[in-house]
Amino acid sequence: MAPDLGIAEPLAAVLAEQVETHGVPGAAAGLLVGGEPLTACVGVTNVEHPLPLTDTTLFQVASITKTFVSAAVMLLAEDGRLSLEDPVGKHLPDLAGRTGLDTDAITVEHLLSHQAGFDGDHLFVGRIPDSLDQLRDARRLFEPGTGVSYNNAAFSIAGELITAVAETPFEPFVQERLLDPLGIVGFFTADQAITHRVAAPHLVVGAEQAVLRGSGWQPGWELAPVDRAAGGLVTSVDGLLRWARFQLDGRAADGAELLTAASLDRMHRPAATLDRWTEIGLDWFIQHGEGGVALDHGGLTVGYCSVLVLAPEPGVAVVSLTHATNGAAVNQAVRRWALAEHAGIVERDADPDPAVAVDAARFEGRFLYPFAQLTITAGPEPNTLTVTSTRRDDVDGWKPPPDPPMTLAFVDERHAVTTDAVGPQRRTQFGFDADDRAAWMTWGSRRAVRNG
Repeated sequence: MAPDLGIAEPLAAVLAEQVETHGVPGAAAGLLVGGEPLTACVGVTNVEHPLPLTDTTLFQVASITKTFVSAAVMLLAEDGRLSLEDPVGKHLPDLAGRTGLDTDAITVEHLLSHQAGFDGDHLFVGRIPDSLDQLRDARRLFEPGTGVSYNNAAFSIAGELITAVAETPFEPFVQERLLDPLGIVGFFTADQAITHRVAAPHLVVGAEQAVLRGSGWQPGWELAPVDRAAGGLVTSVDGLLRWARFQLDGRAADGAELLTAASLDRMHRPAATLDRWTEIGLDWFIQHGEGGVALDHGGLTVGYCSVLVLAPEPGVAVVSLTHATNGAAVNQAVRRWALAEHAGIVERDADPDPAVAVDAARFEGRFLYPFAQLTITAGPEPNTLTVTSTRRDDVDGWKPPPDPPMTLAFVDERHAVTTDAVGPQRRTQFGFDADDRAAWMTWGSRRAVRNG
């Protein structure tokens, strides 16, 4: 079927404008509207060896991989081989001894909804052996099921759980039960991807674009085996549009049912609440905009930034993939335009409420975030705070560059938003102790606990 130029041309125009505005080497975007996929691609795969981006060019899609993990678990649940209510220890009996985690208290659902309760980025900042065993040293943030904090390592555990229950490694299970039936060209390793056109990762600073090599927490271009379930999939806009269609109808490329409507609903409905704006499914983030509900998942690895959004009621999906460190602003612009234009959903930055009075002394102090030490001080204006990030001095692994200081203004007594962030607005929630002092805050959907 020929592309609907009434949709495809505006998508291409929006994408081209954003690529130019933010100076990224390129981007690929896609829409699913009325059951038909439409794509637009702008720019090149690599500034050193440029080839045009196409809708089959491969990108690391990072944490969007987690939505494949949830679907794989639901396949095993439909097979009768596990239940979401199962304790993790039922299927991984040696994990408690290896990690010290309470695997009788952590359920499969807790893994998939970011309720497992420990620092899920410890595998990145600790990063010595390629093993879950180092989770023994991960900070415990809350009792399982009593809070929410974005947890990469919970999905690494889920990948190991899938391997144990399916009696086959995680990657071939996903390939055989999901990627192949859906016609998705997707891989987890460089030796598979290298025979296809691949978008290289880039660092963008001002007008300078440079290919990234040997940077960040990844030991090489591909993710290490322990991280693959958390974020290792490599695929394209075409692949993610096929995945989006499956998320809406549960069917394989040949029309056969892969997952029941009940299983899809179970993945897409709330299992936990992150903050006033966001609920969490398995593992979809559920956002309530003006005019409807959108489910989304983003992805971020070293030099790649991606987003996949579903609007189930109108049957619309949006994909935006960039291969640059500053790609989030491009993705947000594409997403907001597409949802407003084709799903009737308007997403906006949250507005602070000037009537909210803030006693800065309740919040001031140090909060340990997985990737930085955060320090909260009184802000430049009344009823504002300043968040300052510095490198952690208590870990030997990856220490990303700290963010510049940012100002927080309050939406209500527990929630605040940045007013001067570079890129998309950031949102935070505070939790308080018995003395009504901030005991923790969320930053990047992760809980940062007071440590000073």
